[in-house]
Amino acid sequence: MPTKEQVLEKYFGHSKFRTGQAELIEQLLAGHPVVAVMPTGAGKSLCYQLPALLLEGLTLVVSPLISLMKDQVRSLTERGIGAVYLSSDMSRQEYGAALYAIRNNRCKLLYVAPERLQNERFQAFTGEMKIALVVVDEAHCLVRWGESFRPAYAGIRPFLDSLPRQPLVAAFTATATPAIRREIAVSLELEQPFELVTGFDRPNLTFTVERPAVKQRFLREWAAQQTGCGIIYCPTRRLTEEVYNYLKAWGYRAGRYHAGLTGEERLHNQNAFNRDEVQFMVATNAFGMGIDKPDVRFVLHYSLPLDVESYYQEAGRAGRDGLPSQCVLLFDRRDVTSMRQLLEYGCEQRDGDRDEKRLWLEQAYNRLREMENYCFTKGCLRSYLLTYFGQAAGSGCGNCGNCRPQKTVFRSWL
Repeated sequence: MPTKEQVLEKYFGHSKFRTGQAELIEQLLAGHPVVAVMPTGAGKSLCYQLPALLLEGLTLVVSPLISLMKDQVRSLTERGIGAVYLSSDMSRQEYGAALYAIRNNRCKLLYVAPERLQNERFQAFTGEMKIALVVVDEAHCLVRWGESFRPAYAGIRPFLDSLPRQPLVAAFTATATPAIRREIAVSLELEQPFELVTGFDRPNLTFTVERPAVKQRFLREWAAQQTGCGIIYCPTRRLTEEVYNYLKAWGYRAGRYHAGLTGEERLHNQNAFNRDEVQFMVATNAFGMGIDKPDVRFVLHYSLPLDVESYYQEAGRAGRDGLPSQCVLLFDRRDVTSMRQLLEYGCEQRDGDRDEKRLWLEQAYNRLREMENYCFTKGCLRSYLLTYFGQAAGSGCGNCGNCRPQKTVFRSWL
């Protein structure tokens, strides 16, 4: 059997591992469940793709977005690695060809959305296969009280229990506090998992909080100074359309992405962004996890995010290539009221009794308060974020809006 170093060079073209990769791969090959937190751009996909080539059997990857699955499968097949995905947009012939490849041992990795695990035909199919490893990507979607919770993720553990042979389980995410890591392990019923946190710091990202009197005016001046492409996040579809229309009226190449568009429209706009046909992608938080674009030069949050986890996930889509990139958050005190109303509406839509809803809302308010505190802190913004995620941080980074106020363009607007 080849060594992990030989597989790394043959299939992935690297001569050495990045921080944490070798250790994590060794744990999986030794049969230990893992919970891994690795920042965007740290190479977490390789940590399960490489073991998949050395383990006997199929590796099943649970991934939240079809676009993300397609990108991963395309990249693997270009490297000569057998990989397929199953999705609702496949033709009957495509679906059958994927199953044929799996049954005939031409495939080492199978990507599916969490919803597919509840399909009886898929359960029957996987019951016939030897599944060596189940990977839960974007594992923060498991956390019921989190903003990114996706109900279908709650079905992963029952699916695992339905398998005739229990596979090894690995959970991956880019950001997770100690409490979230515990929740992930509990949700998947992992016994004494190996936990790896490679660090949350992204030194190439510059964090800034701005408080303009008129956001529209700020946006126009700020947009004129941008080079390269980036993302502008808005909390609602209405605001997404509003900001998109501003940029179009000012003559910018802008796109939009939210759940109110058809699937075809979203895919078209996403592809245009990936091809640099769009400079500004205005989007709700539905946009991002499926974006494998390394040269996003800026992420602007037009309003206050609901929690620090969501903010850092979204801001972290900037600068995956390691080059300097901007993360700007626009804050207005009225945003807090708007976000509290959004949380109250979301609480009413949730399942559960009155006590469960009240507890969820209290926790959501607390996370919103942490996000609000970030906007008000006079200390280092990077240190605030790292401390929030449980990582030791110095007193200042010298490269954020608070550490370098003289470098911030719009301070005169405060």
